[in-house]
Amino acid sequence: PVCGPLPELRFSLFVQMPYLFLQSIIPTVPAGWLTFAEGVVYSSYDRSYRLWGMSVAYDQQAAGMIMKVVGGTYLWVLIGILFIRFVQASEHGDRARGIKPDRRAPEADLLTWADVEHELATAPPAPLEP
Repeated sequence: PVCGPLPELRFSLFVQMPYLFLQSIIPTVPAGWLTFAEGVVYSSYDRSYRLWGMSVAYDQQAAGMIMKVVGGTYLWVLIGILFIRFVQASEHGDRARGIKPDRRAPEADLLTWADVEHELATAPPAPLEP
């Protein structure tokens, strides 16, 4: 739904971002389970041979942290890229409809006391109503 080979089967950019957000939340359960388990989660994994001398508990904790941190970071980077594409598509759509982005300096929109005094001095008197 996000990066499939057929663009017509993909979700819109607006839907892809929440979809990826949910995909970053769902792995929290197994990652937390692996990270905070007090013993060996899988008994068949508890073998006498240890790769790099790591204990089974440490290996499980590292797997849970990698699952959450690396996987979550990857998904959040994708969400950021999709957000940038969404904003660019939105601006492109605005330009296609003839809406120009307001790129003026913010100082040009500030109302000063001199402007108010000038308007009050040059304004005609208010009409009297009977």
